[in-house]
Amino acid sequence: MQRSKFSMLSAGRSCAAAVIAIGLGIGPVQSETSGAPAPAPQMFEYAVKFVCGRPSDQRPVASGFYFTDINVHNPNNEAIKFKKKFVLALINQKQSKPTEFFTEEFGPDFAFAVECTEIMKRLGVSGFATGFAVFQSAREMDIVAVYTTASTPGGSVSTFHTERVPKRP
Repeated sequence: MQRSKFSMLSAGRSCAAAVIAIGLGIGPVQSETSGAPAPAPQMFEYAVKFVCGRPSDQRPVASGFYFTDINVHNPNNEAIKFKKKFVLALINQKQSKPTEFFTEEFGPDFAFAVECTEIMKRLGVSGFATGFAVFQSAREMDIVAVYTTASTPGGSVSTFHTERVPKRP
């Protein structure tokens, strides 16, 4: 099958334009006739389990005082914006509506912690809460959850566990 010189020249220009655009970081070239929308920017998402407070008799966890401290680090060389939300995990398979997303920003190589106090406040609950904190960002973050328990409110730590939270695939 033979192609005309015009069609080969046209195809060659399209390929060259695509290579130049990708090399400049502009991204893939869209066909003017296709009208296909640009792909959504990649988002990294992290779901962190939390357990906070003292459970009542109806809770399916041992008696004691539970604390979660979520450590978040920006390993990037520039400030990043991220969103976070919280959702309760209710007993007896009852569903719970998540909070709205809260958008924040933090600097390069900065870190912060999300503690039970903020989680309970954002969820509007007191006493005991278990569920998930969900973080989303266009850039990767380092997230480590620190879990501790004590038998009394001001007592010594009886359990200590850390867990690095991987980004979702």
